[in-house]
Amino acid sequence: MDRFTFANLRRIRARTLGGYLDDVGGYRIEPDRTRSDLIGCIASIVAGLAFLTHLLFPTSGARVYLILFVDPIARMIGYWAIYQRLAGAKPRWAELGFYPLILGTVLLIGQDALRESARINLQTLSDSPTNSLAVLLQLLVILTLPFGLAIYAWLITTTPPFRRWLGFMIIPQVVLVFITLGPFAHPSLGDRLSRLLIIYAMILSFAKAIWMYSPVRRPKVR
Repeated sequence: MDRFTFANLRRIRARTLGGYLDDVGGYRIEPDRTRSDLIGCIASIVAGLAFLTHLLFPTSGARVYLILFVDPIARMIGYWAIYQRLAGAKPRWAELGFYPLILGTVLLIGQDALRESARINLQTLSDSPTNSLAVLLQLLVILTLPFGLAIYAWLITTTPPFRRWLGFMIIPQVVLVFITLGPFAHPSLGDRLSRLLIIYAMILSFAKAIWMYSPVRRPKVR
């Protein structure tokens, strides 16, 4: 055999071995990331930085913009990016988790807007004329946001192509959201729980960025 034949044999052998390693367990590593993955990664980083800024500068003038615009928009984009991944495996369940998350986030924006409005008027939310509306929004948030998060956590942990560690990290957030935003939260622990929720949401946002940037193991196509 001449050197060209040997070169071809080596190339074929490398491709065969690479394909075998990639197809272990019926899945292959997909090195290319979709546009939605990159968008979700960037949005999660923005959300994490917004939480960090809120923790470091709680009384800054940009606080209102972070709470009402930057953070919720970045989180909704992150939910959409995760939905793009989950929809390929279980589309109906992915939709069942996605829409409550978006609705719950929008309702939470309304609740935060009422709280900030009361703060500007030097009132507490319980003393504000819009307190009844705030209570209604709080009830709707607690019925939607933890529900969507729980479905996302279940889908990520039970669907083999996805890395399950993010799903396990979302579970504590479900508990924290329900305790902090729910009607059973004790007033004396409200500030501590809210701060704990913000810290964990910041950590989880950066974790989502890593998860979105990581390649996905997808079912091999025959």
